[in-house]
Amino acid sequence: MSHAIECNTLVVSDIHLGSKVSRGEKFVSLLQSTKFKTLVINGDLFDSNDIERLEKIDWQIMSTLTDLAKNHRVILIEGNHGRKLDSLAKKMGLELRHEYLFKVGNRDILCMHGHEFDIYIKHFPLLTRIVTATYYTIQELGGQKQRASMVLKKMSKRLLRVSGRQERLARNTAQKYQGDIVICSHTHMPYFSEKNGIKFLNSGSFCANPCTYITIDNNGNTELREL
Repeated sequence: MSHAIECNTLVVSDIHLGSKVSRGEKFVSLLQSTKFKTLVINGDLFDSNDIERLEKIDWQIMSTLTDLAKNHRVILIEGNHGRKLDSLAKKMGLELRHEYLFKVGNRDILCMHGHEFDIYIKHFPLLTRIVTATYYTIQELGGQKQRASMVLKKMSKRLLRVSGRQERLARNTAQKYQGDIVICSHTHMPYFSEKNGIKFLNSGSFCANPCTYITIDNNGNTELREL
């Protein structure tokens, strides 16, 4: 039996509850096998504003998060999906933030979803809606493994150069806050780099295989992990 992971802060993102590709059972497994003081959900806990899309596993996760919030800090950062249901999470005890700046050890850490840097969401909303609708259709037809929709998602983010722009602008934002580490998500592509004294990480998602997340120890050291 593997030993439980212990950390100061656990960072997850893009769980997309209600989606055909959400790996809710893996998220539950992570919560059960990890000891932490603070849980940061770095955007897109829900996939849409439609509460009827939530299934039994999704409500179980919400119940688990409500219980965790009684004895831990559970912070939900606003993403670009399911924003109306974020208010439900707030009623269930989660702290809702636009972004979250905190200190662990001697490290100043900034968590933000990163959709703020996606020019297609900002300037081409109609195109974004069309692409999203197409993606959902592929999800509906994709069966249990959902390989096609996950490949399409990765290809679209790379082709649109969203990831590079996100990293560059996230570093600039971290500099304004005098942060040492900035953690984003949104692209669903786990990534790590360090430049000019600022560490950038993308926590990936709980919609892929493997799922990825980040742990932060009591000294502020970060680690990108797979499940």
